[in-house]
Amino acid sequence: MLRRTGILLLVVAVLAVGGLASCAGPAGEASYKVGVIASQTGPYSGLGLPALEGMELIADGINENGGIDGIPLELIVYDDKGSSTETALAAKRLIEVDGVLAFACSTATGLSHSLVPVANDLRTPGIIMSGTGLINDQLGEWCFKPIASEDDYIPLPLGYLADDQGVSKLAGLLENSGYGEGGEFYLAKVAPDCGIAIVETQHFDPAASDLTPQLTNIKNSDAEAIFIWGSGPAGALAVKQAREMGISLHIVTTPAQASPSYVESFQEYYEMAPSLVCLDSKLSMWRQLADDDPDKAMCREFDELYIEIYGHSPSMWNAIGAQIIQFIADGLERAEPDPTKLEEARGKVRDAFESTTGLSLFMGTYTLSPTDHYGRVVPKEVLVTFKDGEKVLVKTFS
Repeated sequence: MLRRTGILLLVVAVLAVGGLASCAGPAGEASYKVGVIASQTGPYSGLGLPALEGMELIADGINENGGIDGIPLELIVYDDKGSSTETALAAKRLIEVDGVLAFACSTATGLSHSLVPVANDLRTPGIIMSGTGLINDQLGEWCFKPIASEDDYIPLPLGYLADDQGVSKLAGLLENSGYGEGGEFYLAKVAPDCGIAIVETQHFDPAASDLTPQLTNIKNSDAEAIFIWGSGPAGALAVKQAREMGISLHIVTTPAQASPSYVESFQEYYEMAPSLVCLDSKLSMWRQLADDDPDKAMCREFDELYIEIYGHSPSMWNAIGAQIIQFIADGLERAEPDPTKLEEARGKVRDAFESTTGLSLFMGTYTLSPTDHYGRVVPKEVLVTFKDGEKVLVKTFS
């Protein structure tokens, strides 16, 4: 068996010697089929494509190392096209036609929520990429969310604004989506404990191309900083338009705005003083972590592998995709399901996910149970800013 805590390190060691293997096993061989739904086209492709890349890298490494207990891991991939309807249809096809043991959505919160009823109705473990804790008590018996929730990571940027910048009045610029709804709820919940008052709240559509009306209202308020909460390109565009309007307030954002494609498009505006501050992952900033950081070695090895295979360092969404497959592989290894007995195998995998204990991944350390399908017990986000075309580490969790 693969050592449970060593899946990533084994992948690194194997791929450093050999090349990439196919995600599927030889023709006719039984495999652990895992469904993947990611935006390869549409407004969220800047998130879905990097996540898919991370997923395939981990799956290929596992197969190069002989699979899980000798059984290959086979990823069956569908494009959600940025549509919740397409996401749900793909999930049903994966379960009813492709016969997967588990499936995952790796792109955006609003899309992933459409998987919850599918997973529970069709009794198949589903992993959702949801950034909001509003869904945590609605996952049911078959859906899991080992990613992140606002209640865990909002204190980091708010603490930075209050403690490091002296901000006490904040404006929220929030996407009209499930993710934005969660952001609005948890900002209101967490801000008072950080000594910050929410003095202005504005909303925008994920596909918006003009946010000047909302930004004008914020500019006319007495806000001292802006928290931009979004998962698509409109959130990054808001930074550009704010600076073009002469708004020089501190701006913090959610992790999506640190996506390489957004950084490349809006670098000039990200670096305008005071430079943008984004939530991001340790993985993208490992070189600037303290030497005694417990995750530095894991992040360094994965970064070096990514550069060797793909020619670039991994982003946060690469890490999210990789982490989803690591989580699933960990459950498969412990469940030891028979892939030819599909219904029984799905139940075993679900039970294994529920017994996950102290699993350290890029976005956090996870301990789940039958009553907690979120289970993040250690958050691992960092804050970054931008200077001379590079990310600069601002703050980590204590």
